[in-house]
Amino acid sequence: MNASSFNLIDVIAVFQKRWKSIGIFIIISLAVTGIALLIVPKFYRSTTVVVPASPVLADKARLFNTNIQNLYSFFGNGDDVETLTGFAKSDTVYYTLIDEFKLIAYYETRGENESVKRKNTLKLLKKDIDITKTEFNQLKIIVWTKDKTLSVKIANRIIDIIQQTEQNMWKQMYQTSLDKINESIRDLEKQYANISDSISVENKSFKKEMLETQRQSALEQIKQYQKSANELKLAIAATPPALYIVEKAIPSASADKPIIVNVLLIVLFASAVFGMIAALVYERKQSDR
Repeated sequence: MNASSFNLIDVIAVFQKRWKSIGIFIIISLAVTGIALLIVPKFYRSTTVVVPASPVLADKARLFNTNIQNLYSFFGNGDDVETLTGFAKSDTVYYTLIDEFKLIAYYETRGENESVKRKNTLKLLKKDIDITKTEFNQLKIIVWTKDKTLSVKIANRIIDIIQQTEQNMWKQMYQTSLDKINESIRDLEKQYANISDSISVENKSFKKEMLETQRQSALEQIKQYQKSANELKLAIAATPPALYIVEKAIPSASADKPIIVNVLLIVLFASAVFGMIAALVYERKQSDR
């Protein structure tokens, strides 16, 4: 055998000579990997996909004007997806999940106090949640946990939190307007009562006519405000969804990480290559002596 280089015939000869050693190395590598795969934790993936609803659907005018309803698209755009993504990635959402699902115990997080434990758990949870915007302007949420039921609950709960957060914002906006209108109605009712009292004691006819005009004006304003108040009440009761669920998270049939077949195939290929290279190097050293 040439001491300075291997040709193809030499390489084949080495493999024929060392095939048992290479085979044993491959088998040992696969066995060790198999044992390791049985020991390492298995993770389950749950995925949910949603699309944002158009924010203009929150306009109360849609409830009373069919022409306006037809102008609105049910679905939001890319900017609305970014808004949902911002909600989903906020620490408030993560801390809600940590408290509701007792994730400090799940991660066995250590810390000097509860606040530190929650902060450390937050970091771990963020690694197990992937929130992305797809090319189709959808929000995709992937959750990994060692408990397949837990990953489903977390994924679906994130969607619920986003939904409730946006709807509560709309409701709060309408409730604030409703409170101001009700306050104006109370003021007008007092004004109406005062005018009525003045009319009852007034003797001059022209002043009575002026007061009556003021009273009718106040009454018309009260009616208009009451109509607006009823519209706001209906808008609060019929708050539209903030998003639509395209794909709801469901339990995985089997563990998603690690993928045993893929890992074993990689190890098989890597150990075979390493074994052959090692055999060639060893044979080369033997030839150089």
